[in-house]
Amino acid sequence: MVGLGLEQAGRATIGLTGLRHRSVGVQEAVEHPGDGPVVLLGGLGETRPCLDPMTLWLTRLGYDVTPYTIAAGMGCSQRTVTSLTRRVRELADRAGQPVRLVGHSRGGQFGRAVGVEAPDAVSHLVTIGTPFDLWGLSAPMAAAAWALAVAGTVGVPGLYGLGCLVGGRCCARFRESLRAPWPDDLPFTSIYSRADGAVPWRASHDPHAHNVEVRHGHVAQLTSAATQRAVGAALVRAPYEPLAVAA
Repeated sequence: MVGLGLEQAGRATIGLTGLRHRSVGVQEAVEHPGDGPVVLLGGLGETRPCLDPMTLWLTRLGYDVTPYTIAAGMGCSQRTVTSLTRRVRELADRAGQPVRLVGHSRGGQFGRAVGVEAPDAVSHLVTIGTPFDLWGLSAPMAAAAWALAVAGTVGVPGLYGLGCLVGGRCCARFRESLRAPWPDDLPFTSIYSRADGAVPWRASHDPHAHNVEVRHGHVAQLTSAATQRAVGAALVRAPYEPLAVAA
């Protein structure tokens, strides 16, 4: 029942933001054609409908897209990363090439952790509205994160607990991965917005990444043409290649 409610909420939210922010048209996909596997990672509380606009765009570019919304991004961080790392390695082995990772919000945190744990299986990382500081959230989002942690601690299944937030050993490796050194030969792009009401833009700046600004809110970054173009350009960027995308 909870999962169904989250899917309905996600579909409604994406529908509303899509009305306000134009997605890239099919004719524009030729600007950044690509191929190979892409794993698209959802953030906190995000279900498959939330990822549909970005999935469609990446598919139009020519990528083989696998969307992931494990426990709607609300499970234990390290267990989620361990599961994702295993899956990414399987996809890379099957495709015979490394996987591109694209993650929105907390999904970008998972993607960065997977890249640290399995850099041989990853070719590119693109994060969208992702905080790389554990506490890099707006006050409302921080309150929601705490509420979920309390619920998980008292026994609500599928939720992370307080230990994940306050320094428990279960997620120590995950927390370290958010600011760990990044391989020089693995392109990493962080897309952020000063209009993001959930993640303060400074929390999305990573010294190891090309930091690219767009002009839309947190959820709208999944539907806006500017963000979709930025993602397309980032996925074909070579190591050390500067990335300049108009917002």
